[in-house]
Amino acid sequence: MANVNALLSERLNPNRQSPKMAKMAQASATGNLTSFSGIFSISDLSDPEKQLLEKILEEYTTGEQNPAQDLPKLIQLTSEVKAINTQAIILHGERIKKAHDILIQYKEGAFTTWLIATYGNRQTPYNFMQYYELHTKIPKKLHALIDSMPKQAVYTLASREGDFEKKLEFIETYQGETKTELLAKIRSWFPLPDKDKRQTNVKEILIQGLTRLHKLVKHHAFQLTRTERNQMQELIEQLSIQLNQKITR
Repeated sequence: MANVNALLSERLNPNRQSPKMAKMAQASATGNLTSFSGIFSISDLSDPEKQLLEKILEEYTTGEQNPAQDLPKLIQLTSEVKAINTQAIILHGERIKKAHDILIQYKEGAFTTWLIATYGNRQTPYNFMQYYELHTKIPKKLHALIDSMPKQAVYTLASREGDFEKKLEFIETYQGETKTELLAKIRSWFPLPDKDKRQTNVKEILIQGLTRLHKLVKHHAFQLTRTERNQMQELIEQLSIQLNQKITR
């Protein structure tokens, strides 16, 4: 009985600190505890993303900063921002799906009207809902992988008709590709039928895009560093080579 009383007395002691709380207090004291502890699932940045952050620090340092010391902090902050964005999309998507399930019982157009009234447009919230639906269907082991993918690519993947197992395979093959690379890969894996209204003339889009870029470069406010110039020149040369390889007549 004495042992029971002692145990109860210890548990009711307001000054008693659990091992978990003690660990959190220690982490806080050392600066390792953030608001993300136990809340968000943070995915590692891809190598290209890390390289971009490193380039930003090196490009804009005045010589008084320490890029090597700041890089890990910036990588962590960027990962956290991406985690916030992903969680927000999932929370939006979950609620949009619930609203959809209610409004689908009403006259046609009720859901679209609600989307526009709530978000100001239809496409953005619809993307959120499709992201959420795909996220809930895939195995948990793939959550971190899909969360690290460019969001526009995931929206497109979710909207495409096709075998679900093939979509899982697509996600599993992700190796840090850019949004543009993934969208091209999606078009290859899940091609749209010719009759689909979303089918686009890639050549026309390319011409329009190059025209816009040309106008941008001619603008008097456009400036760039030698490093940026060299990178752009390399891309232009690669594009020229690829265009020559695509000539059919």
